[in-house]
Amino acid sequence: MTFWAKFLDDVVAGVGTPPPMVLALKLPRIAGWEPGRVWGDWELDKDMFHAGGSVFGGYLAALADSFTGLAMSSVLTDEEFFTTSDLRVAYFRPVTTDLHIVAEVLNRGRRQAHVEATFVDDRDKVACKATATQVILPMSEAQGGSNGEKA
Repeated sequence: MTFWAKFLDDVVAGVGTPPPMVLALKLPRIAGWEPGRVWGDWELDKDMFHAGGSVFGGYLAALADSFTGLAMSSVLTDEEFFTTSDLRVAYFRPVTTDLHIVAEVLNRGRRQAHVEATFVDDRDKVACKATATQVILPMSEAQGGSNGEKA
């Protein structure tokens, strides 16, 4: 089993300590994954509402960055790491219900990949879509935590 497959299996199982930003932002785990694709649900958290009564777009962008990053992890070798170089979110309707999120790697090249996340609300309507460009780097260039471990 590769490092990244074990990492994703652990995320799904809720094993290990998530990165501090996952805890601080209350980001959900994925429910499942396969190469090139992850999926999961986000339960509505009114702490993430703005004054207008729906989820703050910046929080949806954080969800998008998390899910597209996890999808990207599913197509890496043990010798690779990545970083997001571009993230764009298109908002179609206010989010006021739980969401189902699917992120898929649309294209993976040698040094770059394009990933898309789709957010569907409880009414089965697309609430927003995000696209991310991921730059693929050798693991030797990864900025590990303070203990030098892989991401």
